[in-house]
Amino acid sequence: MDYAGLGKRNQFPINRPLTDAEHAARYDQKKPRNAPVMDFLSVIKINSNYIELVDRWYPVRGFWAWLSVVLGVFSLAAAGALVYSVFLPVGDPMVSEVGPAILFIVMSLGFLLFAWFGAWYAFKVDCLGYTHYPIRLSRRTRQVHFFRQDGTVLKVPWDALFLTLCETKSPLAGSTYDLRAHVLDADGETVRESFSLGYPSPLGNAESIDKFWAFLQPYMEAEDGVERTWRHLKENTGYLIPVDGRKEGWRWSIVQNYAWTGHWPWLQFIGSPVLGLNAIGRMFAMWTSKVPQWPEEVEQENPVEADDPYVLTWRDNGPIGWWELYWPLICTVIGVGGYVGVIVWVVSGLWR
Repeated sequence: MDYAGLGKRNQFPINRPLTDAEHAARYDQKKPRNAPVMDFLSVIKINSNYIELVDRWYPVRGFWAWLSVVLGVFSLAAAGALVYSVFLPVGDPMVSEVGPAILFIVMSLGFLLFAWFGAWYAFKVDCLGYTHYPIRLSRRTRQVHFFRQDGTVLKVPWDALFLTLCETKSPLAGSTYDLRAHVLDADGETVRESFSLGYPSPLGNAESIDKFWAFLQPYMEAEDGVERTWRHLKENTGYLIPVDGRKEGWRWSIVQNYAWTGHWPWLQFIGSPVLGLNAIGRMFAMWTSKVPQWPEEVEQENPVEADDPYVLTWRDNGPIGWWELYWPLICTVIGVGGYVGVIVWVVSGLWR
């Protein structure tokens, strides 16, 4: 899955000049794009003063959680078996010559130790950070607040951001795209900090960023942007992300985990062995992570008026439907149940 930019060893490249591709794919804050409007299930809340979004990693959380546990347990078990083999007597069918056996064991332990540390890093990033890293865009003050991975907050003027289409390649996710926000040095060319402002799910393409821009840009720039954005969310989206000051519940973990495959119920069933593990991993990651809290000065700078007619939060969500929750829940039970059945069968065979 696409975790580009998450973790200290995986951050977006900074302290570098802008590339020609970034210049060519720039999004001008003042220029809308003629594309269908799509929010890609990214909004936490909206009102007349600001809109708050989730980060690009939020949709795929949980994958590193279960994969790191599986890899870590396997590495420890394999290392234990190798250490045990050291004590096998010479002449044992498993040890014909001491020298090659010891060399093999040492090399294998080194590899397994490397794998275990990789698993620990992935576990720490996915499970011991924050449930999400929100981005708040203030229409009233024209400031953008980004909650960093270390818990600090970046504040930068909306008009000062260099916004561009960026492509990321990974072995598991292939090519993915996001709307990247660069904070530039005084020279206007050197990237000092970067974060993702919009992410159209792992299945999105370059055109998807135009659709997201058609959703986001009017809120900050159009005279009727607040009403247009509010109306789109109210009439077309159906759901806002339920993480405002809280952790998502297990039901939403199921919904969010399968959301990007929502148009293909058959794919959810076929992929249930992996998607089911990912759902369990997501629940665990959300349970062990902290809820981000904006500093008091950010909240004071962005008040919500009591009589604001354009307030919309997850509390305004409609009921979650069959295909959004209950079918994915069945797929999760089938997918995870298959692993449980195999484990029970293996353990029962060992006790015979």
